[in-house]
Parts: sequence; C-alpha cells; structure tokens
Amino acid sequence: MYTYFYGLKEKPFNLTPSPRFLYLGETHKEALSLLTYGVMERMGFVLLTGEVGSGKTTIVQTLLRNLDSSVKYVYLSNPTLSAKDFLFYVASGLDLRTQFSSKGPFLVQLEDFLQKSLQHQQNVLLIADEAQNLSFELLEEIRLLSNMETADKKLINIFLIGQPELNEKLSQPICRPLLQRIGIRYHIKPLDLESTQEYIETRLKIAGAENGYKIFPKSAIRVIHQYSEGYPRMINILADNLLLLGYSEGKKKITAATVKACYQDMILDRSLPGKKQQSKDTSGLKKEPSFFARNYWKWAVVLLMILIVALVMGKKRQGIVGSIAGLIPISSRAPLKETSKEQLSAPAVQTEEKQAGAMNIIPAEESNETESTFRTEDKGLWKSVIVKKGDTLSKLTAIVYGQVNENNLKLVHMYNPEIEDISRIAVGQKIIFPALSALDQSPTFTVHIASFTSFIFAQEVFQKLKKMGHKVYIIPGHNARKGKIYKVTLGNFKDPQEAQDFASKILKKGIFDYAKTIRMEMR
Repeated sequence: MYTYFYGLKEKPFNLTPSPRFLYLGETHKEALSLLTYGVMERMGFVLLTGEVGSGKTTIVQTLLRNLDSSVKYVYLSNPTLSAKDFLFYVASGLDLRTQFSSKGPFLVQLEDFLQKSLQHQQNVLLIADEAQNLSFELLEEIRLLSNMETADKKLINIFLIGQPELNEKLSQPICRPLLQRIGIRYHIKPLDLESTQEYIETRLKIAGAENGYKIFPKSAIRVIHQYSEGYPRMINILADNLLLLGYSEGKKKITAATVKACYQDMILDRSLPGKKQQSKDTSGLKKEPSFFARNYWKWAVVLLMILIVALVMGKKRQGIVGSIAGLIPISSRAPLKETSKEQLSAPAVQTEEKQAGAMNIIPAEESNETESTFRTEDKGLWKSVIVKKGDTLSKLTAIVYGQVNENNLKLVHMYNPEIEDISRIAVGQKIIFPALSALDQSPTFTVHIASFTSFIFAQEVFQKLKKMGHKVYIIPGHNARKGKIYKVTLGNFKDPQEAQDFASKILKKGIFDYAKTIRMEMR
C-alpha cells in the first residue's frame, strides 16, 4: 500500500524479526557481547532481562546466527511444559534418544553426551526464552542440569531470557540455589533519542528509502521516542501506522502533529496496549503521559521510598511521645508525664502525609495547615464542615467531637451517605456532623497510652490498634510549649478505678510503657 507512495521496496517496520533489518543499539551490542562471552567461556548460567518489545528475542536470534558448528543448542521458546515434556524437548533438540522410562536414563544419556562434546571441543547451550513463565518445578530441573560439570568446566551453558518479572521469581527463597549460580546478568535498556533516530533511518534505508529523514524529520522522531519510550517493537508499531496514515492523507513527511494524532487514535482503538486515554491538552509534549502504563510501578516505588524516608526523618525530628511496643519505632522509652517539659521533645514537622491509615488520602503539610470552615447555621445539626486541604474524616471528627472513635465515625458516615469510602473525602466537600444525642455523652474514663504532635502518626497507631480489636480513641489536646497534641487512648470505662486497673495491667504486662487514666467527656 504505502511502499510505492514513499519509494520503498518493502515494509520497513514489520513486527516479525528479520536479520536483514537488524539494528543494534549500544545496550543491545553489550547484551550480545555478554551472551557470546558466556558461551565461549562456558559461564554456566546467564540471565538476560528486558521489558516487552525491548529486543531480547532479536539479540538471541542474532547470537544463534553467529555461532559456529562447534556449538550445539536447544532453544526453548515455550516454557509452559511439564518436567517430563521438558526433558523430552531437550533430548530431541540434542538428537538423543527420546524414549526413556524415567529421568535417570535420560540424565545418564545427557551426561555422556556432554562429556563427549567437551572432549571434541564442542559447546552445548540451552536457551529458555520467556523464562518468567517457567514454573518453579521446571526452574529446579534446569538448575539440576547445571550440576553436570567437571572440576573446572561447565558441561552445559544455560541462558534464561525473560521480562523483569523473572528477577522477582528468582528472588524467591525456593530459587536461591539457582540465583547463586548465575555468572552473568544483564538488563536491556530502551533506545535513547539518538539511537531511536538511527534505528528508524536504518530500517528505512534497508527498505529502499534514499533519505529517511525526509519521511521522519527529527521533530517527529522526538515524539515517536517519547511515546514508545525507546522500545523497538513499539517504535515499529507506531512507525508502521504513521506511514499508513501519511499515505491515506497524502503526506510525504510525517510531522510531530501527525504522530500525536496517530498515537491518540491507536490508544482509543486499543492498537497499543495498557494505555489510558490521553488528556485533551496538547499544548506541549511534556504534558503527554508516558506510553507504557505498566511502568507506573517504577515511579510508585521511587515515590514510596521518598515518602518512607521523609516519614522516618520526620519521626526522628519530632520525637514521638509515648512508646508503643511493636507498633512504632522510637528512640526514647521515657514515660510520658502530661505536665512535664519532657512530654514533647520536638515540634512536629510533617513533609508528606502517609497513606498508611484508612482515614488519610489527602497529602498536606501540617505546618501550612489551612483550618476547615465550620458552619453552624444548619438547623438540627451539630456542625457542618467544608473540607480543606489536609483534612481527613477522622481528623475532622476529632476536632468537632473532641475525640474520634469507631462509633462516632459510623454516625458521621450514616449522616453523609454520599461518602462511599470513609478513607476518601474531597477538598470542597460538605461533611455533616450530627449531634451525638444517640450516643452516651456522660463523662467516661479512658487510658492514655501515647501522645503525638502530628495527627498522622496518631491516626496510624489508631488504625493498627483498631485492627487488633481494641476500643481506641484519638483525643485532641493542648500543651503549653508544643501547642496542639493528639492523645491515643484505650478503653471506655464508667468507673475511674476500673480504668486504673486496666492501666496497671497494661504496664505490668509490658504491652505499653506508659498508661495513665484520664477523664473524657463527649461534647
């Protein structure tokens, strides 16, 4: 169709790997060199990983074409075999007898073959492609084959080729013996912008184009690289569709705008996998989402690590008051006294709000906290609140009622049925807080076990204790030196002696190293 229009002899971007269109970027050259070295030096296990469409199969096929007759190989492209079928496949690939009553005769036959191959200066190679799909049973069978060796040489080389998930599988305890045997490992990186341009122009030239850059100028290649993220298979898919679109519109040159339009169409008709519909804003390339939706976890891991570091540093700076054994790590185990200067060691500095608790999804900095707007004009209601940045339902409940517990959270949820998930409230949303007439408002006693200058950490402990089956409360308070604090308490007792007995029991058993009875009144 479009080949004549662009002066091409054949289609340059077919998905089927062809040695005629071979282009190896720097990362592919390194991978090929390491695989070749692994064969020649009898390195045993070699691990090659790469994302889908990164060129793993192309590299392996190039390696096999370059091997001389002294290397005998078995290429396993379908890893979903039973152990027996796998042994049959290996025997067939090496021209051995395939009829054997059990694994023992096969191993005797294979080892004899490997010994003779070594004597004749021949190398034997087993390649398992798509190895991330190998079962643990089959991985163990493969590992046991590698036990065939002399005092100083491996009798068989085994290459595992797969997607990054293969690393996760090999990191499992059951695969530890195999993991320790891997002599070479390499991960194929995507092409950079310069290599992407060379890749496209090389394939166009081989297909018969005199000047590939006239079809795909640098501006278009830049957008292709952005959308494909440098993965050869995705470059092929996008470039082939671009040539077809350009032909249908009579365009000899593919522009950046054409690339955008084609990519949007491919996303909408699901020609490209795993991508959500793009934003309508096309004012700048930087606003376009990443092409590979599956890579979200990489950024999620980075953000999670930054978040963890921030929280740990925040805990160290603020000095959490009150030790809770087994729930939160703290550096000081000193008992908490409500009126002493040692009660709070440092002001709270919260850089990012952690999503660990079920009541917390809106990031905020407490140091820049904007107070919510409380309104009392709604008749028959205790209060209504317009949610601001940094609010959580549990935090607002604590402020309105003077405490937060499971019962009053349920009551608030009942009066706000539009909240499908109490862990998620939106900025600008109106929350109704009814009067607590249905709840017991008489003075009660509870056991104070810890205080925090950050509501986030108090909420984290609240959630953990709640999951353990405890009746737990968060009660806002005030300290003359540190300002607002949040007390975490356990139990609801009518009698102060009953609460004191519970506190003594906690201290005696070492469950917490601070427990003090306090009086709690419902507003």
